[in-house]
Parts: sequence; C-alpha cells; structure tokens
Amino acid sequence: MNTMRRIVVASLALAFAVVALVGSPAARISAQDATPPAAPNLTVGQLAPIGQPFEVLPGVDLEFLNEGQPATTPGQSLVLYRITFRGGEVAAHRHPGTTVAAVESGAFSWTLFEGTVWVTRPGAAPEKVTAPGAELILHSGEGLIYNADVVHSAKAAGAEPAVVLVTVLFEVGQPVLTFTNVQGTPTVMGLDHPAELHRSTP
Repeated sequence: MNTMRRIVVASLALAFAVVALVGSPAARISAQDATPPAAPNLTVGQLAPIGQPFEVLPGVDLEFLNEGQPATTPGQSLVLYRITFRGGEVAAHRHPGTTVAAVESGAFSWTLFEGTVWVTRPGAAPEKVTAPGAELILHSGEGLIYNADVVHSAKAAGAEPAVVLVTVLFEVGQPVLTFTNVQGTPTVMGLDHPAELHRSTP
C-alpha cells in the first residue's frame, strides 16, 4: 500500500512539475519565439506590424510606429513611421497623400522627379523645389513636405545609415507606396499588395 501511495504521490508531483514548466514565462517566450512573424502589411488603414522593424527592401528597414484615422479627415489615415537606409535605395515612387519627413540621423539623399517639394531647415524659411532631377542632401533636423503628386527616390548619402522619421496623411486602402517610372506611371514592381512586398524581399 505504501508503494502504491509513493507511486501516486510521485506521479502527481511529476504532473505538477510539467504544468508549472509549460505555464512558465520561459516556456511561453520559447513558444512565441518559435512562431514566425506575420508578413508585413503595406495597406493604409491596416499597416502592420506596429513597433517592429522589418526589411521592406534590401538595405532598407521600415518600422510603423503608429496609425489612426482622424475624425476630421474621413477616408484618410494618419501614420507615423521610421525608415532606415542601410545602403539600399527606394527607386522612383509616390505615396497616396501628404508626407512630412525629418532626418533623425545620417545624411539623406532625396531626388525629385515630378511635382513640388518644400525643404525645411532649422532657422531658415521653407525652400520650394520644382526642378526635375534635383537631388537634395539633408542632415539631422532637416526635412521635407510634399503631396501625392510627387515622384521621388530616396537613399542614404554616403556610407553611414540614414534614419528618417515620417508622418503622413494617406488614403485608406491604398498601398503606402507605389513604384513608378520618373514620369509617375506605375510600374510592374509596385508594392500594391503585401504579397508583392513579400516577393520583393530576399
């Protein structure tokens, strides 16, 4: 009888140990680590992941920091994101709304192909630029303001990464960017759907 009691007690102790281990934070973290992250979503109004950087193109990292739809602008979403250029480039493209950008660190190269951009620099009045092919080199604290008709490219200016903080008011349901030629005509490699983004990354 004592042997049976010892077997039952040992079995219960083992069961409690397994339950405690499976329910422990370390086990939960390990299980989460094993779950692959969701594919990025570049559709305005559904942008994801929030707060987690990912490589949107080779040598270009994107991090959506926040997104919300203001009551005063129906059909549009206000988005805050950070983009880091680590040697990669975003070729000629456009966005579905208004962009306000500021360089956080590094030297940033932005080339205008079509439209009008306003350049902001500390202590200076905004500068209007309309010349197609104009390359703007911006440093920390300098920025840009432009609308949906602007076609441009972007990259780091030099070997060091360039980090840019961006606030945008974009049309819901549109891709956050669409690749174009320099005249603004969409190309076949536009990021019009998250699956296309997934295929464009290594």
